[in-house]
Amino acid sequence: MAEKKSEEMKITRREFVAGTGTALAIGAVSTLTACAPTATKTPAPSPLEGVPLSTRIVHDANLCAGCGVCGLMCAFYHEKEYGHSLARNVLSRDPFNADFAFYVCQQCTSPNCYFACPKKDVALCVDKKTGVTYVNTAECVGCGSCTSACPFSPPRANVHAVKKVSFKCDLCRQRKDGPICVEYCTMHALRKVSRKERG
Repeated sequence: MAEKKSEEMKITRREFVAGTGTALAIGAVSTLTACAPTATKTPAPSPLEGVPLSTRIVHDANLCAGCGVCGLMCAFYHEKEYGHSLARNVLSRDPFNADFAFYVCQQCTSPNCYFACPKKDVALCVDKKTGVTYVNTAECVGCGSCTSACPFSPPRANVHAVKKVSFKCDLCRQRKDGPICVEYCTMHALRKVSRKERG
């Protein structure tokens, strides 16, 4: 009886060892399969590859008087009428504490608004020579994707209440003297900085 039990134990051990070996072999194959390099597609080149970094506008809060000329001149240049809601920039004013903040498009190096636009390079474009992001209003459908994609608060791109097209600062790209807000800032609190200065 004892011999029979011992024999059964030997068989059981053999089976166990054989089973373990099989399991290890299967596991090794599975691991090798999982770790095997997969064929990867070469990523498509970025549409902004080789495009220079745009300049941008910076605001010195210590010099700003909160007069609002920047917004009025911006609206007049682009819309031919005055009104802060038509400006491509926003001046936040707290006259009681002499605290003024200026919000304008930062001309991002990898602009979310550009990549979110369903009509990229048609409605929302990047000037290949200057790197400036701008809206081609003739093609814009006013979907608001650019506004939603903007990482800043308040968003730097907005939809025109009447025209139903997006509008944002484009550094007055077709104006010979550059951004009108910078030129007409009474306290010289705004300036356009170069690619090197912006970092």
